Amino acid sequence: MTLSTTYTLLLVDDQSIFLDSMEALVERIPGIQVVGKATNGHEAVALTNRSTPDMVLMDINMPGMDGIEATKLILKAHPATKVLVLSMYGHKEFVLELLENGISAYLLKTTGKAELQLAFETVAAGGRYVAKELQDLIALGARHKERDGESTHGVLTKREVEVVKLIVRERTTQEIADTLFISVGTVETHRRNIMHKLDVRNSAGLVKYAMERGWGM
Repeated sequence: MTLSTTYTLLLVDDQSIFLDSMEALVERIPGIQVVGKATNGHEAVALTNRSTPDMVLMDINMPGMDGIEATKLILKAHPATKVLVLSMYGHKEFVLELLENGISAYLLKTTGKAELQLAFETVAAGGRYVAKELQDLIALGARHKERDGESTHGVLTKREVEVVKLIVRERTTQEIADTLFISVGTVETHRRNIMHKLDVRNSAGLVKYAMERGWGM
C-alpha cells in the first residue's frame, strides 16, 4: 500500500539532531511532507494551531510540556489531526494512556523506515498502529481489569501527579502532607493508589516513571 495523496507532518522532539535525522528519513517516504519542527510541547501546540498538519510525530519526554500533555491539547483543538507518538519508552501505562486519549500510533525510536511507512499508511487509512514489539503487551494490558472494572493504567489525577513530583524531590510523607495541606493518611492513600495504577512496587518505580515523563527536570 502507498499513500494516494500527500499528508503534511509536524515533527516534535527536544533533540535537534534527532529531528534532523528523522526529517531526512521521512523525506524518503512517498506521500509525507514535513511542514514544521518543534522542540517542545508548547511549540508543538503553537505550530499545530498555526498550520493544522494532517499528522504530528510526537516525542514523549520533553522539558516544559511533555508529549502527553501536548497531545491532549492538540487532539482537543484539532480532532482531525492524527498524532503518532515516537518514544524510547515502551511502558504499558504510557501506551495505553495515549491510546485512550486518541493517538493514532505508538512507535519506538528503534523503528526503521519500513515500519514508519507502514504506520503512516495505517493511520492514513483510518487505522491505529502499535509498534510490533509492543503489540502483545498492549493486548494483554487492555484485557487486564481491576476488580471494580477500571483498567489498571488509569491516568493519574492532578493531586497524584503532585505527590509523585514531591516523592521525586525526596520529600518525606509528613513534608508532602504539609506542602499539600492534607493529612499523612491521605498521602499514604495517594501513594498506594498511584503504585497500583502504575503497577510499581516501591518509590524507586515511581521515581523512574516520573523521570521518564520529564518531571524531574
